[in-house]
Amino acid sequence: MTGDSVRKESASTGRRKWTRLSDADRAAVVTRYEAGETSTALASEYGVAKSTILGILRANAVVVRRQPLTPEQVSEAARLYGSGLSLSQVATQLDVNQETTRVAILGAGVTLRPPTTAKSE
Repeated sequence: MTGDSVRKESASTGRRKWTRLSDADRAAVVTRYEAGETSTALASEYGVAKSTILGILRANAVVVRRQPLTPEQVSEAARLYGSGLSLSQVATQLDVNQETTRVAILGAGVTLRPPTTAKSE
């Protein structure tokens, strides 16, 4: 699989199809990101994974900006984590990286629970 391909679920069939960005789209991603748009917004607009956008940027030697959570996202992450969701579940719900979530809620003064371990039978 190349860095510019992702699977996308078709609403009608439940099957996945490949979405591939054209060279023009890839150039536009670079230009727009350098102009200040976020990788998340670009991924949403082009219908691809954020990792695809980041791969395009890195392939074009673009320095990727750190994208911390907004204060509203931090508050929501802390609330969700406090409600019992795992860091992974919170990150998935907010559509952000798990490490970004962990750093944000620690910065908000939340004490992390011990990690869960797989139970052997």
